[in-house]
Amino acid sequence: MSDERKSLDSLTALLEQAGGYATAKVLTTSAKLGFFSPPFPLVSPEDFAQDRQLPVRGVRLLLNVLTGLGIYEKKGNKFRLKEGFRQLFGGHELLDDLIHHDRLYDVWGRLEERIRLGGSVPLSEEEKGHYPESLAVFLRAMRAHAAYLAPEILSEVSWEGVRDMLDIGGGGGGYALAFVKAFPNLKITVADLPDAIELTKDMVAGERKSHRILFHSGNAYTDPLPAGPFDRIFISHLIHIYPADENQALISKVVRHLKPGGDLLLLDYFLDDTETRPREAVLFRLLMMIGTPKGDCYRLSEAKDWLAQSRLVPTAVHVLPRGNTLIVAKKG
Repeated sequence: MSDERKSLDSLTALLEQAGGYATAKVLTTSAKLGFFSPPFPLVSPEDFAQDRQLPVRGVRLLLNVLTGLGIYEKKGNKFRLKEGFRQLFGGHELLDDLIHHDRLYDVWGRLEERIRLGGSVPLSEEEKGHYPESLAVFLRAMRAHAAYLAPEILSEVSWEGVRDMLDIGGGGGGYALAFVKAFPNLKITVADLPDAIELTKDMVAGERKSHRILFHSGNAYTDPLPAGPFDRIFISHLIHIYPADENQALISKVVRHLKPGGDLLLLDYFLDDTETRPREAVLFRLLMMIGTPKGDCYRLSEAKDWLAQSRLVPTAVHVLPRGNTLIVAKKG
């Protein structure tokens, strides 16, 4: 391949990435407007628009775009979500994950402002007014994340001897439900902020094995933790909201609630030492700069130093899908 051809291919790929916002907005808008919500009949644009109380022209255009993306199928003048996607969207967590991404789309739109002016972008008055609703969507989105990560954790990590577990930042209950369903003798205490705990109680109520999930309200960084001691403590996607010194203090605090020989599972977006990989973690670090006062993504080596300072010995590092990394560390 000539250098000129390689350059053209690189330029085309770059422009495709720059235009990725269009597809992203199509997907998140479709989720918000009910294009991925059951039931999934074969329907005309006119009937779909009438049912959703939307103008027909935009509905027809969006249905054609979704068909072009391979998500819908078209038969004559009627459309239907493809069977594989009907199965995916049969539950609500994936739908809420897309709706959550719609909010993140707006946050990403403030990147230039954040780079130029510094300081995180505060919530608008409108966003504050929608806080309870947005928190519920966020927690259901976290359940969607747990749906694909929990099976990886269950298969990669030994669960021998784990009977009593603390799940810090476990709002939504996705991991707790997956773990208690896998092990009949396991009991898990989910610890999170009060608003998140109240919503999580409702979300897990009636779920199979949910009677083995307990709840603890409070800020893990500033409030007392459940006494325990626990065989295992799990901290998932929490430390990227807080600065390094507070994370170090949290780990030092957590270790006191572990039994001797117990372990800490630390799941997050960790960076390599160049701070340029994995791609998802590098991008997420930017998101934390935009949307949080002190949040960050940390190098894997840095997190290991926090553990060592708390006399926790890393025993395994598992690379999980979509840029996630799980550190397992044992208390001596």
